[in-house]
Amino acid sequence: MKNFGVDSKIGLIAATIMGSTETTIYTIAVYTSSIKVNKTRHILVAALLADLAGIITSVVICRFLS
Repeated sequence: MKNFGVDSKIGLIAATIMGSTETTIYTIAVYTSSIKVNKTRHILVAALLADLAGIITSVVICRFLS
């Protein structure tokens, strides 16, 4: 953000990625502990794949709109 600024394409992509993927581990911890799930390996893989989809979608949409 210091080098390119918050209104640049890189700043917009970074903010969008951060907003779409920041709560993955927190959400897994809260939801699995509330229903007493001990094995979270498959949940973590699914969440990280969803993060990857969010990152790719963020980049594509921000490049399309800018």
